[in-house]
Amino acid sequence: MRGVLVFLLLSASSVAVAQPAAARTQHPIDPTEQVEREPGDDPDIEERDVPNYDGREDRPVSVGDVLIWIPRIVMFPVYLVTEFLLRRPLGFLVTNAEEAEVPDKVVQFFTFGPSNNIALAPTFSFDFGFRPTVGAFFRYNDLGSEGHNLRAGFSIARRDLLSGSVAYRWAPKNGNWEMQLSGSATKRPDGLFFGLGSQASESLRSRYDWVSYDANLRVTGSLWRQSSISMSLGYRNQTYGDDAIGNTTVNSLVENGLLDELPPGFEDGVSAIIQRTRLTIDTRPSRPAPGTGARVVGEYTFGFDANDPESQMWLNYGGTAAAFFDISGFQHVIGVHVSAAVAEALQGDVPFLELPFLSTNGPMRGFVGRFLSGESEFSVLVDYHWPVWNWLDGTLHVAMGNVYDGKFEDFSLENMRLSFGIGLAGVAQRDHFFEFLVGFGTDTFENRPDVESIRILFGGTREF
Repeated sequence: MRGVLVFLLLSASSVAVAQPAAARTQHPIDPTEQVEREPGDDPDIEERDVPNYDGREDRPVSVGDVLIWIPRIVMFPVYLVTEFLLRRPLGFLVTNAEEAEVPDKVVQFFTFGPSNNIALAPTFSFDFGFRPTVGAFFRYNDLGSEGHNLRAGFSIARRDLLSGSVAYRWAPKNGNWEMQLSGSATKRPDGLFFGLGSQASESLRSRYDWVSYDANLRVTGSLWRQSSISMSLGYRNQTYGDDAIGNTTVNSLVENGLLDELPPGFEDGVSAIIQRTRLTIDTRPSRPAPGTGARVVGEYTFGFDANDPESQMWLNYGGTAAAFFDISGFQHVIGVHVSAAVAEALQGDVPFLELPFLSTNGPMRGFVGRFLSGESEFSVLVDYHWPVWNWLDGTLHVAMGNVYDGKFEDFSLENMRLSFGIGLAGVAQRDHFFEFLVGFGTDTFENRPDVESIRILFGGTREF
């Protein structure tokens, strides 16, 4: 042991003696000093290239690598909106709300009954171009016995806008079908008219008031996965007039020569029996399963005047084919939809509110009201849905299409419009559907696709 200590001391002293005196003086050893060296500080040490551990050469830049920057640049504004105006703020609110158990407290506040089967909640709706409304929604499940459900709701704005609906629904627990008997009444002074078919234009924007009474019996059967068949028979009575908000009314367009004649059914109103059948084949399983699949929808409507069937009779028919791709497997779904519809007058004319339309809740939702309504329609829609909350999806849509006179008269690419928008939509909300939307609609390509319609929607819509 003593020999080892002597060896260490001798080694240390020899190192110290070997260093020049100047070096020992200029670089005193300071145990508290930490010296950091960067590669390249010492010119005698050459930097080493990173070894190619996997033995493969770098992949050359492909055409796809270059082209992918085009959609990245084009979609960058959309990314900013969805990331910083939707996802992050909502994520913050949702996280804190769930930690504070806000959703459970809200549900408990508006529900009651022996098994929380009764609910009463306030509602509101703001759709730019129409009067905002407030109201209430009422739900009573298992009324009297299991499977018997009641729905009711109303909306009001001032004293000249009233709307209410009620529905009784019977859905046997172990059955694959349900029956619904419903009725509604509406009085509104803010109807919007933009012309029909090829003449539809912002320059014809006008108002009308309308009063409507509806009664309907519908039977729906569930088929494979989300496939279904629905058949309904109903009565509709509607009257129209000039007791509307704004200075420009539909009648004033005719008086000033801006419109050749009043829309079909406007002057005398509508009193009709209407029968509808809708068949949906949808290969997608219900959520939360991945949303990849396909859907085909076929529908027809047969209507006639309730007082004189031989004077007015019409037939509407059309359908939609769609494909869906869940790019993540967790409901990040891109959908491609192609739709077309035709209205044929068998006797008389087709009432203007019974014509096919693309705007409002149709595929071209950037157009306000029934901006796009005509005797035929065609559209191609690409949309993207992604989950924001367990009951809320983000939505993005771009659509191209138009409405036409007759059976697709003047159908061409130059005679099509664009619709695009971004927003939020409720998930699996059947009776009262919540949505937020900012959308835009353009003129036709041949007239330069300038924005012709701006739509801002926020609130709920009854769907019974």
